[in-house]
Amino acid sequence: MGNLAIYATKGFEYLLILGFLALFTAFYLYFTSQRFEKVTAAISSSVDQLVDWFRVPENILYHQGHTWIRPEKSSPGLVRVGMDDFALKMAGPMRLRNNPTVGAIIRQGEKSWSLQDGEKSVDMLAPISGEVVEVNIALLAELEKTGNNIEALDADPYGKGWLLKVIPENFERERKGLLSGDLAKKWMEEVVKQLRQRINPELGAVMQDGGIPVAGMAKNIDAEEWDLLLREFFLT
Repeated sequence: MGNLAIYATKGFEYLLILGFLALFTAFYLYFTSQRFEKVTAAISSSVDQLVDWFRVPENILYHQGHTWIRPEKSSPGLVRVGMDDFALKMAGPMRLRNNPTVGAIIRQGEKSWSLQDGEKSVDMLAPISGEVVEVNIALLAELEKTGNNIEALDADPYGKGWLLKVIPENFERERKGLLSGDLAKKWMEEVVKQLRQRINPELGAVMQDGGIPVAGMAKNIDAEEWDLLLREFFLT
């Protein structure tokens, strides 16, 4: 009988221990899931905030090297060419260099003009192949007043900030390599996620309060890291 009493007592103790472990596990999973949901929500909110910071109009066709085209409604067979908002905010107060002139031939995915600030530069890829038939003289005149500082483009990069007008060689074929609408927004979301992974305390002061990058973050990033960013985001 004594042994039976001992076994009964031990069994009760085991049940208490198992019950405690089950209760502890339940509380742990609950609080962990709550914390995970908060972290996930914070990350999602931060990404949304960044995506909103980079303008992605729906009436534009985007090249993944952060240039764009927009067909001219008044002149069928003609497109405007420029740099997207991401490129301008990344580069900041860089200067426009080697802008193609009238008569020049540009090739989709090839270097067509560049941005430069001291030792740092960005080669911009043409979003379409074709002949340049017009350059934005008004914009170039405005840039000349500021030493070709491209910050003037940031106010209206998809409107007055266009650089070239081009007659495409094969618009229907090459447009398949460009992004627009929801697909362009999804692409920018992925770009933002990659950017957040790249930006860390070691890169310097590249973020404002609230997690928004400083416009012209290039000047705050060392040369080696800048080269990595160029390959990843500008495909050069």
